[in-house]
Amino acid sequence: LFDLATRATELNEAAASISREAAGPGRHVIASVGPTGKMLAAGDVTIEELYGAFKQQMIALERGGADACCIETMSDLDEATAAVCAAKDNTSLEIICTFTFERTVAGEYRTMMGVSPAQIAQPLIKAGADIIGTNCGNGVTRMIDIVKAIRATAQDIPLLVHANAGIPTSVDGQTVFPDTPKTMADAVSLLTAAGTNVIGGCCGTTPEHIAAISAAVRQIRQS
Repeated sequence: LFDLATRATELNEAAASISREAAGPGRHVIASVGPTGKMLAAGDVTIEELYGAFKQQMIALERGGADACCIETMSDLDEATAAVCAAKDNTSLEIICTFTFERTVAGEYRTMMGVSPAQIAQPLIKAGADIIGTNCGNGVTRMIDIVKAIRATAQDIPLLVHANAGIPTSVDGQTVFPDTPKTMADAVSLLTAAGTNVIGGCCGTTPEHIAAISAAVRQIRQS
């Protein structure tokens, strides 16, 4: 979209390298890979083209110093598994894969492509994902039911949640996320009880949110 396709390797390697330097020794760098925006169902792209694009990106991220990669905000199961396979076939990165779900009028959770939380686990595990889960689209309290649905179909694999800081609203033309650091931290015990192993933040979260979540996690681990 920005005429930068020929620089994909360069830009991804540079991004990982900058993060590696900033993180310093003794800390993990987790790269982020999102969906392509191309629709397999609409014939925009082939599965082979998706695999090739993800392969190029994953190799560059690892070369730049990433330790792991979070394939995130996914909605299409075929695209997600292509990304996971591309990473596992061509790198030694630890691979996380998370989907974004929205609550329907019936109270169920589905991706924009109609995939439910219960449907993602086994295909992702088969493709080689090391950690699976959900990110974006929901505040922290809605993530609890999503985690329960995923955990019911996958007992052993670690689950990750990166929730938004609540459902955003527009106030005086500005996007506002309502959940405070305390709100997100207070939900940590509920998320862990539901089966979550890794907790972070997505849209609207700030360093203060992450610090509060981290403190809540440490308190649980010490108890």
